[in-house]
Amino acid sequence: MAPIACAPMSRKFSFTVSYSVPVEELHRAITSDELWQSRFEGAETATLNLSHPDGPGTIHIRMTEKARPDKIPAIVRKVLKNDLVLERTDNWGPLDGESARGTFAATSQGITTEMAGTYEMRSTAEGSEVEVAGTVAVKVPLVGGAIEPLAEQVQHRVVESERKFIQKWFAARADA
Repeated sequence: MAPIACAPMSRKFSFTVSYSVPVEELHRAITSDELWQSRFEGAETATLNLSHPDGPGTIHIRMTEKARPDKIPAIVRKVLKNDLVLERTDNWGPLDGESARGTFAATSQGITTEMAGTYEMRSTAEGSEVEVAGTVAVKVPLVGGAIEPLAEQVQHRVVESERKFIQKWFAARADA
């Protein structure tokens, strides 16, 4: 009897992060080179490429980063073949009224993972918010399903870290 090949399953996720700034200001910041250059300033194991192929008010962001070994969960370290290098690409479209849409895709080297999804930025009574929805698949026999929730948590932490950075960035500009 021939072995049965199993296609990797993917895990869906969604979450929302809130900002205290109006959607127009948030969109202007997220689509600016200045914000991303400031965010990655001093990041020794990261690269950043920015472009605006769809014109003003849009952005294409390509980020790569080598994960520090002490930040990699034990279950992932056990199956790593070499350094864990993460690559993420974000694309943000123009502001349309009080909302904007974006997409993200992420992959990793060292362990085969794929993540993709959408962003929706919109106005709220308190400022604005970004809804993140996507899927993640980890292509590692036996333990991939156990790693997928960790990959989802990483995406959530990255977006939350960016939210905190952006809030501080706005506060520093207001104080200047």
